[in-house]
Amino acid sequence: MATTEVDDERIEELETLQSIYPELTLDPANPFSAQLDLLVAPAKPLPVTFEPDLGRPDHPAVGNTEANNTENAVVHRLAYLPPLCLKVELPAQYPAEAPPKVNLTTSPSWVPLDAIEKLEREAYLLWGEYSGGQMLFAYISYLQEAAETTFGLSELLLPDSVKAELLYYSKCTKKELFDQETFDCEVCLEPKKGSVCYRMERCNHVFCVNCLQDYYNNCIKEGDVNNVKCMSTDCGKHANGSKKERLVSPKELLQIPLSLEVVERYAKIKRKKKIEADLTIIHCPRSWCQGAMRTTKYPKIKDVREMDDSDSEADEPAEASSREEQAESGLERRRVGTVGMDRLAVCEDCTLAFCKVCLASWHGDFVRCEPRDSTQLTEEDQASLNFIMKNTSPCPTCAVPCQKSYGCNHMTCFQCKSHFCYLCGAWLTPENPYGHFNNPRNKSCFNRLMDMAEGDMANGAAQFGGARGAEQMAEFWEQEAMRIQMELNEQDS
Repeated sequence: MATTEVDDERIEELETLQSIYPELTLDPANPFSAQLDLLVAPAKPLPVTFEPDLGRPDHPAVGNTEANNTENAVVHRLAYLPPLCLKVELPAQYPAEAPPKVNLTTSPSWVPLDAIEKLEREAYLLWGEYSGGQMLFAYISYLQEAAETTFGLSELLLPDSVKAELLYYSKCTKKELFDQETFDCEVCLEPKKGSVCYRMERCNHVFCVNCLQDYYNNCIKEGDVNNVKCMSTDCGKHANGSKKERLVSPKELLQIPLSLEVVERYAKIKRKKKIEADLTIIHCPRSWCQGAMRTTKYPKIKDVREMDDSDSEADEPAEASSREEQAESGLERRRVGTVGMDRLAVCEDCTLAFCKVCLASWHGDFVRCEPRDSTQLTEEDQASLNFIMKNTSPCPTCAVPCQKSYGCNHMTCFQCKSHFCYLCGAWLTPENPYGHFNNPRNKSCFNRLMDMAEGDMANGAAQFGGARGAEQMAEFWEQEAMRIQMELNEQDS
């Protein structure tokens, strides 16, 4: 009779656990034996380094990267690790006279043996604390809490043989759990299942895939690649009020997914903008080519599927001083033709080897040369330049020419987002851009916020200041000189 009561007590505890953990399975051959897989999802992703020569794959060890010569190894931060498998067997004397028999394993083996032994020993200690009472639920709760801190591990060094399996498990588990959740898209504000949403890798903001695709495809189609970033208004904000936004990498755009063709366009435009903004880059002298010189700074795009975050940081607005330094540096290289200077450049498109100084085909290091006159423009180029200088206002930060189609004279540069006055080209403070037009001291712009509200149609009717005003003045005196000359010619005739 006593044995039956004990047996009933063991069965009762296992049935209670099964109602709490439906995934707990009983052994058909032994009604007093059960198995439960416990999810291992650390509160903070666990840094894991994989070492090819660690030794036996079934003996993982907590790693000291310096001691194991892995300072150059890649550290992977895993959000999920293979589950901890708990096998428990309740002996006939349990719970009054004997503790449960527990066995902990993982597949593949990634928890250090000493940590496994410590976890198994805790079952005996808990049994003692419960004075021979039922304690399996308390033990499982202890294991779940320990899993949140990855059983006390701060980092992990594992053999390379388990790398692929662990990385795949973490990725699949993360996606599976994400697909089961429901999120409010931060753009359309509608509740969506995770299976139709995407979580941004860097900041974890969640949007539905349709909203991301519509926005990013439109940005890339319009060439506005500097806005291919997280759409959350809070993204990148710091406690001090500053904000640093980063562009989405091509690799992540493909994961959303965007088409390979669109992502390739994004990467090419981004690289083109960087090259155009760098005054140290020399272009091929062949008129039919004009490709950029080869450089490790902006390597030619081979496969966008391998371009990660480091290749797509947002461009910082160029300061005037840094641009001047770039220009002076480039001019100095073009001006000086000393022996030993690295003057050889190779076009990345047509592979022409040419001299950076004189732009002629490569003539060797021991030939002194002079820079080609950069003021010599073709008739077509000169006409284009004259139109731009006459009918556009340059951004005071990056010098990109801007033409207003409608609205007020407070402009925001499309390229670098600087605020400036369209009339005189002055910088405007983002906090109070309209104060410039309300200040009587600014005689050329006072009360002229809405001048040319219908747009600058290149009619030359409005009076400008700054560089554009100087062009206007030069054109006026040129026309005046021509008029006077014509009057003199008529008098002579």
